[in-house]
Amino acid sequence: MTDAAESMRDAPIRRTAIKVPKTAEVIARWLRQEMRETTLKPGDPLPSESELRARFAVSRATVREALRLLESQQLVRIARGATGGARYSLPDIGMVAEHTGIYLEAHGATQLDFTEARLDLEPCMIGFIAERAKPDEIARLSKSVAAQKSVMADIVRFSREHENFYQILAEICPNKTLSAMLLIFRQLIAAQTSLVGDEISGQGAGREKALAAHIRAKEKLIELLTAHDRPGAEQWWRRHLAAQLTELEATGRGGMRLRAS
Repeated sequence: MTDAAESMRDAPIRRTAIKVPKTAEVIARWLRQEMRETTLKPGDPLPSESELRARFAVSRATVREALRLLESQQLVRIARGATGGARYSLPDIGMVAEHTGIYLEAHGATQLDFTEARLDLEPCMIGFIAERAKPDEIARLSKSVAAQKSVMADIVRFSREHENFYQILAEICPNKTLSAMLLIFRQLIAAQTSLVGDEISGQGAGREKALAAHIRAKEKLIELLTAHDRPGAEQWWRRHLAAQLTELEATGRGGMRLRAS
């Protein structure tokens, strides 16, 4: 026997724990697969408890645990009563954004960290929209900016309309992945606005100047989107976000912890 074989024979056997999924998890995974592969629409019923019990030869408690797993992922809505049961549901982007925010907050992400990420990611998203934006979609953005201009004296209403601007960007973005990212940013921006809102509202003339700069940046962006100028739109939005980054650093707010909600 060679030295290598001898060594292998005498080496202790490493035991790796193998996680065996619970029966409820197996049923939930099967239902998720069924929902992906069929043409279910939100509100359509799933197989009944009795059907699932018969298919998997399990107890009612196990079936209900599987449905609760899917309900926690917002893939299932469980209605009570005689006409109740489990029905297919679409996940809400709010849940994804909330979990993202909780993760970032728990790992110590800061306002500076968040704005730096936006500086790298948002211009690319804006450029994608610039290539394909339709006149009626750009008109929606223009209407939102006009609404922001009309409520500049009210930071709460201004912030709400600013969030709506991102909502529209997400809705008109033809790429589903980028659209989801914009919606996540919208939710996180709302939380950060709430966090620094009191400071902003107390700035007086400084606040008015900052909000006016926001308005001008969006108006210029709309001009570039209208011209379908992708390089120009990307460059302009990067410049706009870079100014926000500079302001965060100058005011000392960059080190504030990111807020999840």
